Amino acid sequence: MDTLKSMRVFAAVVEHGSFTAASKSLGISTMLTSKHVKNLEEKIQARLLNRTTRKVSVTELGQAFYDRSLLIIEQSDELLDLVSEQTDTIKGHLRVTAPRVLGEEIVVDCANDFMKRHPEVTLDLRLEERTVDIIQEGIDVAIRLGALNDSSLIARHLAKYKYLLCATPDYLKERGTPTHPNQLIDHDCILGSTISPTNQLDFIIDGKKTALTIKPRARVNAAQPIRKMTLEGHGIGMCLISTVKEDLATGHLVRLLEGFEAYDRSAYVIYPHRRHLAPRVKAFVDHVALYFKRSDKVEH
Repeated sequence: MDTLKSMRVFAAVVEHGSFTAASKSLGISTMLTSKHVKNLEEKIQARLLNRTTRKVSVTELGQAFYDRSLLIIEQSDELLDLVSEQTDTIKGHLRVTAPRVLGEEIVVDCANDFMKRHPEVTLDLRLEERTVDIIQEGIDVAIRLGALNDSSLIARHLAKYKYLLCATPDYLKERGTPTHPNQLIDHDCILGSTISPTNQLDFIIDGKKTALTIKPRARVNAAQPIRKMTLEGHGIGMCLISTVKEDLATGHLVRLLEGFEAYDRSAYVIYPHRRHLAPRVKAFVDHVALYFKRSDKVEH
């Protein structure tokens, strides 16, 4: 068996803590994963992992082998990337994740444009609300809203996403127009689960940022459904500005609590810290940054 391939598989087992999880991330069978590790142990005539029915732990020698393996794998990848950079063609498989609210508004369009420009790139795009561990799950690029917590990753600022509260004239005629954030407790609200996962919204009250807990009538993880539910008169919607500009201009929706607003989020493109990125990853990161810069759906 190929030693470098076996080292990659072994590293995945160490990082995931189990043969099953490593196999799933690599897209191979558990039996083949076990064979790769056994191949290494037979070559060095030593045990790298302690196995039980429930758990896998690394031996002292296994930890040292893992540390050195990472260096060899990284150097091998960098060499292959360097060779690949000598050609004009960007190709290979790209794994990208983004929250649904960004995905439906801009990321899908951005990815479509990238694939047109680079027809030899294949794409795995995942739109989901949870914060994906891009190292553990083998993701090349993540696009996220909010601050970066992992210092081992690189974050590149893309834009600010601005939100506002609005409702239909009919809803406000029936329920009244709130003039202070505290009055939202008396209203039905439609919130985005990405921008307000804990049902808290930030407002500027008396010159200070204040978090208020809102009890929503509905929580939605995509921008257009929030707009549609708001237009149907189900309550006060927390809408992405780009989705309701026309509705506000035509009077179908009315902006609320202007001046109290503090609920915007920055969007970032995030990728693993490596001295040399694969050409397809670097090209995609640059493409995303330029696409966001030119988009009329975000503010910079």
